[in-house]
Amino acid sequence: MELNKKYNMFAMNKVRIVFRNYVRVRKIHTSFIFAKENLSDQHVDEILASDREYNSLLTHYFHLGEAHNCLVIQPYVKWGPRKLSISPEEQLEEAVALIKTLPLWKVNDTVSVPLDSLEKKSLFKSGSMEKLRKLIHNNRDITAIFINTSNLRKVTTTLLQESFGLPVLDRYRIVMQILKTHAISKHAKLQVALAELYYVQRKAQKDTLFSTSDPDSLKLVFQEREKKLKNAIKEVRNQRTLLRSKRKKEEYPIVAVVGYTNAGKTALIKALTGESSLQPKNQLFATLDVTLHSGLLPSGLQVLYVDTVGFLSDIPTNLIECFVATLEDVTFADVVLLVEDLSSSCFEYKRNHVVTTLKELGVQTGNENLLDKVISVGNKCDLVSKDSSEHGLDILVSAKTGLGLDSLRRYLEECILKATSRQVITIKVLSGGDEFRWLRKNATVTAEEPDEGNTQFIKLKVIITKSSFEKFKHYFIYQK
Repeated sequence: MELNKKYNMFAMNKVRIVFRNYVRVRKIHTSFIFAKENLSDQHVDEILASDREYNSLLTHYFHLGEAHNCLVIQPYVKWGPRKLSISPEEQLEEAVALIKTLPLWKVNDTVSVPLDSLEKKSLFKSGSMEKLRKLIHNNRDITAIFINTSNLRKVTTTLLQESFGLPVLDRYRIVMQILKTHAISKHAKLQVALAELYYVQRKAQKDTLFSTSDPDSLKLVFQEREKKLKNAIKEVRNQRTLLRSKRKKEEYPIVAVVGYTNAGKTALIKALTGESSLQPKNQLFATLDVTLHSGLLPSGLQVLYVDTVGFLSDIPTNLIECFVATLEDVTFADVVLLVEDLSSSCFEYKRNHVVTTLKELGVQTGNENLLDKVISVGNKCDLVSKDSSEHGLDILVSAKTGLGLDSLRRYLEECILKATSRQVITIKVLSGGDEFRWLRKNATVTAEEPDEGNTQFIKLKVIITKSSFEKFKHYFIYQK
């Protein structure tokens, strides 16, 4: 793209020759990326430790004691509208992975049990109950029962614990235990505490043990706790909003990396950025906090990758709602990388869950076109023999071996340029002059070569935002 005649006439009057055959990119100022949050760790700890009456309830409903050797039971509906597209074997596989995510916890045995309905008070039929009791009786190493269903009713939990003589845990409690284990940042701790509050509140209101308590007093305890947590979360979110505004002002391209838990999001970001501090883990919910990482695209354009909490199916709505704020950065991203595990035995089920969640997130945040930003990346392609068209993927990669990463970077750059309305232009400027220095600071210079017609000038190939280009013309063309 050539500049207008006025600028060309101005540029041709300059005299001087300098030739540089290298690419120099501006550095990202990380002060606003990793800025310290206003809310202190001590304040958060005080909020979480306060409310003695609430904490007694928390201990009653969530204290799991020492690590357990679990019998994992996978109930599944054989037919009807409640029948899932994921197989019982695949569900059981994920349940085992959840238990193994907890330090020192072990899976002692597994079993799948067919059901006509999930609504039966005792959950299982008499015949199945008898088989389960015998299995538990014959294996004295089992110390807890994990029933891999979203949220067991209090009456069901009580009946099963009386029948089996062991603690009975549902998916909600296990996931909450994992989240508490992995919550490091103030925001994550507060979000987990809020999700925990909703669980305790619901259980306590239905529990006969606490029904004799003053209901108004109990209600006040929950309301005060919720108010403290939400105020603290609001303070952290306001700080994050401020940082997001600063990033937007600086016009750094944002790439949000999302996917089902353990799909390889962190590993892919590490492969794309070369950031040695990132330590991917082969476990569910290895990443619970939103983190930012800078990386270079082939042209030298720098982008910010946002690592997000992984998605997980079959968890209660209020638990999902607590983490919507954690995913806000996804809705403001220029491009969304959806990382999918090609080696997963339930690939389609996980994809459908993530896509559905993204749709809901877009509706909740007023970004209905969120899915239009998505690039589908099939990770772990080194473990399977599939092509991208088989699952409608945009590109296949292996974060572990590096296969396909160069193609991903090129494709990502095309999408970034389109999404951010950046232009690739060639500008002739006086080498070492004001225009030269301004472009190096405010644009991404991808190539330099001397002007053959006038040796005092240099041709810069740059990637520049629309607003920056208007500023350039204002400073160096219209003012002349």
